[in-house]
Amino acid sequence: MTRYLINDNFRATSGYGSVTTGTAVARKKATMGSSLRSSTLRLRLTVVFVAVAVLAACTGGNDSDNQSQEATRVDRLIYAVPPPTQEAMNPNRDMQPQDEFQLKPMYENLIGSDPKTGRWIPMLAERWEVQEGNQLRMFLRQGVQFHKEKGEFTAADVEYTYRDLIEPAGALSGVAEAVRGTVERLEIVNDYEIVWHLRETSYSFLEGLGYGAAGMAIKSKADAESRPSKEIDLDGEPIAGTGSYQFKERTPGRNVVFERVPYQHWRQPAGFQELEYRYIAENSTRLSALSAGEVHLTELPKDLTEQAASQGAKVIEAGVPGRRIGMSLLGCYYKEPPQVDELAADVFTSGQRKFPDSPMCDLRVRRAINKAIDREALNQAFYGGDAEQMFMWYWQPELPGWNPEWQQRWQELYGFDQAGARQLLQEAGYGPNELEIEVLGTPNSGGAESADVSEAVAGMLTDVGIKAPIRSMDEAQHAARREAREFQAAIEFDSTSSEPITGFEPQGYANQDSGRAIEEVELDTEYEKVLVELDPDRQAQLWQAFGNRVFEMVQHVPLLRTRDEVVVDPKVVSGYTFPGAMMSAPHSFVEYITPAAT
Repeated sequence: MTRYLINDNFRATSGYGSVTTGTAVARKKATMGSSLRSSTLRLRLTVVFVAVAVLAACTGGNDSDNQSQEATRVDRLIYAVPPPTQEAMNPNRDMQPQDEFQLKPMYENLIGSDPKTGRWIPMLAERWEVQEGNQLRMFLRQGVQFHKEKGEFTAADVEYTYRDLIEPAGALSGVAEAVRGTVERLEIVNDYEIVWHLRETSYSFLEGLGYGAAGMAIKSKADAESRPSKEIDLDGEPIAGTGSYQFKERTPGRNVVFERVPYQHWRQPAGFQELEYRYIAENSTRLSALSAGEVHLTELPKDLTEQAASQGAKVIEAGVPGRRIGMSLLGCYYKEPPQVDELAADVFTSGQRKFPDSPMCDLRVRRAINKAIDREALNQAFYGGDAEQMFMWYWQPELPGWNPEWQQRWQELYGFDQAGARQLLQEAGYGPNELEIEVLGTPNSGGAESADVSEAVAGMLTDVGIKAPIRSMDEAQHAARREAREFQAAIEFDSTSSEPITGFEPQGYANQDSGRAIEEVELDTEYEKVLVELDPDRQAQLWQAFGNRVFEMVQHVPLLRTRDEVVVDPKVVSGYTFPGAMMSAPHSFVEYITPAAT
């Protein structure tokens, strides 16, 4: 079974420490004011749309002044963004996933994403069917035009894009490996019908065809083959796509500019005549450019966004909370090491544990840890009260597979209850301070607040009678020890914005190398069935049934979830519909930004 590991970020430092209070620590930190928030709450980058009038108000004026001004027409929307790590002209092949945004407005994919929920919807493929023999049949949309009169989209363009992605080996995007490892061959039935013959069915493959992340962007075969070379210099022009915006020009190191297509786009007309991504690395410089009216959109830390919003800007939230924050429980491992690309049932055959006495294998201990944690205190202390309760780490009420009974039963299994936590520990055979669980407090790249949250959680565990020393170490040592499954009883902060189904793997699937799962071979077998099911309705049923097992087993410590935000000047932008980080690449869905003045 081919799988592709997603979202295994990690950071670490060195040192040891301990705390003796938990909820009190968090609540105390919640009252420490803006200085704490500015250092620990720079959690979500936000998109700020501010016209000259709003920025002038930052140095004077009031809300009534802003409200009295009429909508302002902007022909070119200038979006200041941090520069990509590498500029390139061929998506997927020559760009890392985080850099795909630089040309994303001009391309579309076979499978789209709903701009409100991120759910898969038809895009250039009108529909698809999973058939016997590991075949995926797709029916392509007719009448879709490539930019600049490069012809009409057909199956030949899918075949060209597929070949360009996988041949020769060496494409920078992980999508290439997902596609190469899954596809045996692509059959063209006619101009508007294709069949993917797969070595195995794979959810990762469908994800690799999608728009929401860095999926396979469809390019014009006719345009590509009309060129003398496949290599495209930065002063050249990318191969034509079918998106709402078409390429206009690029100045390497400075910007890339798009323009609205000169015809009625089949899906979503662009809201502005032109769109520019302008590269500005520093937050302070982007803010200065914003204040000078040189740009109209940018990403800033939350404290600077709040400053802009206080001057009359409007805050728009993503449709789905993109960032999910929780704690992994480490120590309940099988004796056998994982064998990636094998089925779990063929790997974990003895049933024996690496640490037979690990408390993490005891459901009562896992429940006690959850019940010891005051999530609302964490929310107030480290997220300004803006985060939302998270009932399951990889299942969301907005997405397929959700079971509302989980929320109804939350308090019973997970909810904050110090007396209940102590009772569970007693039932598990642990008196006060007889159980020790390490809190791995090294800073985590998933959030600047990670070490502080870990400290507060350690205190909360201490409050219910669990010895919770905070341990930090060198990053490489920490990662090596976790991946080698050396922690017998530990808890670790993590944060993810990954797609839920594939993202579950490094957190909850035993037969992979992150070392974060409560290992149960029966659960792994159920998860493997989810990964190979391509029918959306059937997969949602399997995902929910699997979620029922995960919920009952208390595999994780789900904490909170946060939504990406945009802050807009209502005189320039009337709306922006986007699903959030979990279901989209950075700075994407820009075709759904609508102007206030028409």
